[in-house]
Amino acid sequence: MNKIFTTAALILLVSGCSTMTPARYSMSIDNNQALKKFDGSKIKLASLSAPATFDANCRLMGPIQASDGMTIPQFVEKAFNDELKFAGVYSDQGVSLTGSLNRIEFSSSSGLTNGYWNLGMELKSSNGKSMSFDNRYDFKSGFDAITACNQTAQALGPAVQDLIKKAVTNPQFAELIH
Repeated sequence: MNKIFTTAALILLVSGCSTMTPARYSMSIDNNQALKKFDGSKIKLASLSAPATFDANCRLMGPIQASDGMTIPQFVEKAFNDELKFAGVYSDQGVSLTGSLNRIEFSSSSGLTNGYWNLGMELKSSNGKSMSFDNRYDFKSGFDAITACNQTAQALGPAVQDLIKKAVTNPQFAELIH
């Protein structure tokens, strides 16, 4: 009888968890406009490492994972390079940036029905210069776990758009690419 109860509990536990996945990244007009001022530059984000720790679990619903099976650093790296391509400044030749996401944090229950993504990043240029920055993106999440975790997953794209905007509008960014 104990074995049957344990098996049933395990099945319920496994079936109750699901992975929350955001939509694919979409380019930002604001980022495109900010990057247009670097017309003629050749830039690539070559790699982006992850922080030592990151808890992807959202309440008891399961983990939040970036689209297409990517890790969040891979998602941010692809988004950054997609923005560079969209603005016409991406190139395999030229300035190579490497980076690290020093912070990946989210909450689906800040103030009960709000949430946030807190992303911190450092960029290093092949020219020896570097910059660090943090960005907090706030959004409405919801009260129940299903809604809140889905809203948290969907807010990853806009949070990354804001992170990239924070990078490319910072005066230090120009120093990285020249």
